[in-house]
Amino acid sequence: MAGGLLVVGCASPGPPRPPSLQLPQLVRDLSAAREGSSVELRFTLPQKTTDSLPIREAGVKASVCRGGEGGPCVAVPALQNVGLAVDKGASAASRVVTWHDELPTTVATGEPRVLVYRVELSNLEGKTAGWSEPAYTAAGVSPVAVSGLRAEETRAGILLQWQPSLPSSQDEVLLRRELISPPAGAKREVTEPVWLESHASADETMDGSVSEDTVYRYVAVRRRMVQLGEHKVELRSAFSNDVVITWRNAFPPAAPLGLSAAPFAQGGVFAVDLVWEPVQEPGLKGYFVTRQAVDAGGVVVGSAEKLTPEPVALPAFHDASAKQGARYRYSVQAVSAKGVVGAEATVVIEP
Repeated sequence: MAGGLLVVGCASPGPPRPPSLQLPQLVRDLSAAREGSSVELRFTLPQKTTDSLPIREAGVKASVCRGGEGGPCVAVPALQNVGLAVDKGASAASRVVTWHDELPTTVATGEPRVLVYRVELSNLEGKTAGWSEPAYTAAGVSPVAVSGLRAEETRAGILLQWQPSLPSSQDEVLLRRELISPPAGAKREVTEPVWLESHASADETMDGSVSEDTVYRYVAVRRRMVQLGEHKVELRSAFSNDVVITWRNAFPPAAPLGLSAAPFAQGGVFAVDLVWEPVQEPGLKGYFVTRQAVDAGGVVVGSAEKLTPEPVALPAFHDASAKQGARYRYSVQAVSAKGVVGAEATVVIEP
């Protein structure tokens, strides 16, 4: 009888790992954007420690420093040891922290110069892994704010206009568009604000990417790009007044062109045929045709008769109710997709 030997071994557990210090990871996406006399700081709050373990504590503390290039980074008093909650189930978008640093007059005036920011995260015991990499923007006086922003509906979209800068400058004007009431369940990229550009010397721009019956809010800023050593940074003005507008696209169609009338009698039957060129407009409902009797001097006699209670789709109409020997004035009007009646085209037939 054959026998066997079963060998059972144990894997070595290895040396024990030291306990985690629960140090939050460094911020890796700090950005700084100058807006008027303040700077907007944005960064994503890490969810793990420096040893890649989930942060167990309910929150962390954050501090910000500000300085010139090559100089010391001095703590920003209003942004020291600010508590931030750590939500382990939060999405990346909801973990973005946005702060504003109101600049002292000495920093917000003068010639453009490099401005450096760093952010430091610490655990609730005050222990930290250090400062983030720097984010760069510019100190110095900012561009003049846009004034007199206004909006107007046009066929091509929403026309945005503002007062030209005096004296004239080459600062570019940017316009931020946001939805007032985003549709339920809309994706984040649909609800995020959209930035529109204009030419540097312009005092208006057209937003042709709007949707019908949607409410928008617009604000404008002036932007100046400056090269400071190896850093190309931007200075933005404070926001302009805001304007709220809805693009309803409820414009009357153009009058039909080439309207002609051809009366004829055959076999005791009299009729008038009307033809015209189609109006080129998306979603056009059709055309209303109206008839009025006129005297020899062209003066209307009696009330107008609407020959088409509902718009006719084709650019032609056969009037079988006309009376031979009468003088008529016909009018044709296009009807838009929203039921707006356009300008009329007219023609008169003689007896």
